[in-house]
Amino acid sequence: MCLKNLRRFARKTGGLQVAAFALACTVAVTGPTRAQVPTAHFGEPNAAPMPVFTASAARRTVPIYLKSVGTAVASKTTVVRSPVGGKLTEIDFTAGQRVLAGDLLARVAGPRAERDVTDIRAPASGRVGGAPRHVGDMVSPGDETGIVTISRIEPISVVFALPETMLRAVREKLLLGNLPVRAYGDDKVQALAEGHLRRGDQESQQGAGKGELVATFPNTDHALSPGMRVEMLVPANATRTALAIPLAAVRRSTAGYYTYMVTRSETAHVRPLSLGTVTDDLVVVREGLSPGDVIVTDGQEQLTEGSRVAIVEGPSPGPSE
Repeated sequence: MCLKNLRRFARKTGGLQVAAFALACTVAVTGPTRAQVPTAHFGEPNAAPMPVFTASAARRTVPIYLKSVGTAVASKTTVVRSPVGGKLTEIDFTAGQRVLAGDLLARVAGPRAERDVTDIRAPASGRVGGAPRHVGDMVSPGDETGIVTISRIEPISVVFALPETMLRAVREKLLLGNLPVRAYGDDKVQALAEGHLRRGDQESQQGAGKGELVATFPNTDHALSPGMRVEMLVPANATRTALAIPLAAVRRSTAGYYTYMVTRSETAHVRPLSLGTVTDDLVVVREGLSPGDVIVTDGQEQLTEGSRVAIVEGPSPGPSE
């Protein structure tokens, strides 16, 4: 979703805003992230004002997201077996390695020793598991565990559950088509992957009051792997009102997220932010700003703490700032 909006945003705005937009797309709805003020270098009092574009923090209508912890699973698992009986003489992969269909995995020597060697090649692309066999083991077509397993991870699925009370909203959205979802890791900040909801079971899990859902992710960058626990965000069929600012206003340092707020004295000051939901070109602000605060949306690269600014376009701070 962020990539789609970035292209749209690029057509409308300048390069500085696009860079800020791309940076802010890493923000997630999960727990608040409180930034510390980055190292300040106060602007020279007599320096020429820096031209900037501005916007105001305002209360806006934003969608509500449902959250749940899920587990990534391979979209398909293939057991690779030897087509002939014999001795395993060579293993050409390591556990967790990414292989392509046709790659050499192992060699098996038949009854006539090295004069009767069979190459075992990957029947599909994916990630190989640990080798249940070792060089010197006897193998056959009937082996239950085979030589190795290949897990397909492009695409990959995430299985999770939501309370029955929340499923109705999700199912209503599914009637309109694929439902976009996001997966987050332990840092609770940067989305690992974006995908869509594929299926919603109509039955509860063993009467536990929860329904199972399965989301699918392209996973071309292999950000998700089988067995990984992730937090899922699913848009509900509801909205709420929250303080929000344009994504272009958000900056990030090693200390966390922040923005430049313009005061009545026409100077820019760093304001640490605690952020919430990212929606299209807006992000919810949990802490750090108040309604009406004027923030810089373009021109931040040339600013430092206390820099003088000249607003090219956008609102100016009111008398109280």
